[in-house]
Amino acid sequence: MPPKALISYSWDSEDHKNWVRSLAERLRMNGVDIRLDQWHVAPGQSLTQFMEVEIVTCDFMLIICTQNYYAKSLNRRGGVGYEQQIISGHLAAGQPREKFIPIVRQGSFEPGNDCAIPPHFAGIFAIDMREGESFDHSQDQVLRAIFKAPLHAPPAIGQPPDWGADVVDDVEEIRLATLDLDGWELQSGLAQHHRTPETFYMPGEKERRALVEDDVVKLIFEIAIPPDEDDPESPETFSERMWVIVKRRVGPYYVGELNNNPVTSDEQENLAVGDEIVFLPEHVIDIHD
Repeated sequence: MPPKALISYSWDSEDHKNWVRSLAERLRMNGVDIRLDQWHVAPGQSLTQFMEVEIVTCDFMLIICTQNYYAKSLNRRGGVGYEQQIISGHLAAGQPREKFIPIVRQGSFEPGNDCAIPPHFAGIFAIDMREGESFDHSQDQVLRAIFKAPLHAPPAIGQPPDWGADVVDDVEEIRLATLDLDGWELQSGLAQHHRTPETFYMPGEKERRALVEDDVVKLIFEIAIPPDEDDPESPETFSERMWVIVKRRVGPYYVGELNNNPVTSDEQENLAVGDEIVFLPEHVIDIHD
């Protein structure tokens, strides 16, 4: 069944009646069962009965607003005034407001001497069909309202951002290792890359931030080693690049497992294969394919 819509208007002039009928014809040609007194009320029939029945049975009511329509509605004069009494009763009884579609043909949207929209339609989105406005565009707005086909439909609701759903309760305990506390620490690959971008390769930021479980990455370790009593000038730390297996992500951190024994295993006990390694994307200097 096509949607049925009653047109309510005031008989301002023959020109206005012709304009209303032309609009009705266009809407009928676009699939709307328009109910119009010029077509559906024969001489001798009751206009008030036609209005009473159609207001109740129609899916929509198109209100053609002019200054004269506003005045008759406000003063409850003639057929317009009678219609407004019925409409007001429907609105008071909880009839959905979207059933009533104001269309401004002449006059102003704003309250004042030139106002065209009756007070009880205040707050209802009105369609502008005054002279100077695009008739085709305005007609399209009417049809979209009737067929519930908005020009701009809202996009589908996506997934909420991932703020680290796997963050553990004791995330405060997650930290990077330091030489003074742990006997080893990580060097920033990103800092080294900035120092010598032409010679120091490292994966792009997008790759470094997209690591998943079981990825294998290379990090630069600075490991403390005991001093050589026979050589006072012996180094206190040893730098070594080693592979780490990613196990999980905790907020901005990755947590992995050292995959090989350091060269300094015989000299220090601070770091060994299988140890837990906390690191950031900036520490990753290579990703194993």
